[in-house]
Amino acid sequence: MLLKGAAQQLAEIMTSLSSKHYNKEWAFGLEYELWNEITGNQDLLSDEEVSKLKETSGWCDGWITMAYLDGREQLTFVDLDRWLVQYADHKPF
Repeated sequence: MLLKGAAQQLAEIMTSLSSKHYNKEWAFGLEYELWNEITGNQDLLSDEEVSKLKETSGWCDGWITMAYLDGREQLTFVDLDRWLVQYADHKPF
């Protein structure tokens, strides 16, 4: 899936945070860690980083995940309703 608009911006913010905090383009479980940070368990990100993630996620009404598509890892947009179910089912915390 080719990301566009606010979804692309969100993916860029998330990969930037992964590089900054984990020295990896996309750290394993990043989508869960960052969501955990913006939903009240903030201990890694700055207030500014949390604000930017929330704002951009709100613009696109979704979240970015790493998924296996066509046999390879790929960043994928997930609408917010689907993401909340996925997060509740698979969160590692």
